[in-house]
Amino acid sequence: MEEKRFLNVQELTEYIHMSESYVYKKVSNNQIPHIKLGTRTLFERNQIDAWVINGGAVKEELPALPRV
Repeated sequence: MEEKRFLNVQELTEYIHMSESYVYKKVSNNQIPHIKLGTRTLFERNQIDAWVINGGAVKEELPALPRV
């Protein structure tokens, strides 16, 4: 079975073994990487993996400046 790239809230709770209320709290506080599509909230698996590895910290990568 191929792993899905995007997870919904229920799939994420099973993946990281956390409650739905914990996930929704992190989403509302913008403390977990997520994507809003209308009323749906989705999570990209590799962003969640990085989030867990970073101890639950959202790290935004800044674009690299071109070298002159």
